[in-house]
Amino acid sequence: MSLSISGLLAPSAALDLLRRLELIPLLLRRQQEELIVQLVPLSDDWVSEHRQQLLAEQELDAFLQTRGWTLEDLDIHIRRPEALNRFAQQQFGPGLEETFLASKGGRDEVIYSLLRVRDPALARELWIRLEENETTFAEAAAQFSEGPEAQRKGVMGPMRIGDLQPPQLADWLRSLRPGQLSPPQQLGEWQVLLRLESLNPVRLDEAMRHRLLQERLDAFLDHRVQQLLAGESPEPLHYDP
Repeated sequence: MSLSISGLLAPSAALDLLRRLELIPLLLRRQQEELIVQLVPLSDDWVSEHRQQLLAEQELDAFLQTRGWTLEDLDIHIRRPEALNRFAQQQFGPGLEETFLASKGGRDEVIYSLLRVRDPALARELWIRLEENETTFAEAAAQFSEGPEAQRKGVMGPMRIGDLQPPQLADWLRSLRPGQLSPPQQLGEWQVLLRLESLNPVRLDEAMRHRLLQERLDAFLDHRVQQLLAGESPEPLHYDP
């Protein structure tokens, strides 16, 4: 048995609920994804094999009834990830290396220790004590740091170095060697002590390729959704089978 929205809610009421729940962009994105699913051919054998893997020991009718789905709904659900992946490979795979190289520096993974206080004299005293091994960074951060990093004994990351705010933090960390402590630096109202723990350059491996393709696909779909919300017509989708 499949559920019918028209049997539960008037279309205008359903639309009003979606709008108030701020779900219309999500609905439009899913619509665009399913248009892509319709474009990308997957063999009946492929769909059948993956349907069986999903069902495992469950009965098909019971699986569909529990979700209120039709068999077509199930097959769209099964095909969607692979269809989107193949579409992204075709649309954005060429030139992916250039995209990676252009953004590589910001994708490097960093772990660092942070301690911040407002008092310049205290910051300098802590720096001297750390340089002379009178205390550890973890102890000093837990006791003196005035930011939320105190709860983590100063350790931040791992995170993409390009995501650090303000960007000046990334410049300071790149100037350090692993294990090296910076002298106090002025950052807004704060006196900041930094120690680089590790900086790991990323590689264009399969995981990174998948991440880049997903980012490009997300941006592509988000742009189409914004066009639809603005009353514009996106360019027709194209996939060469």
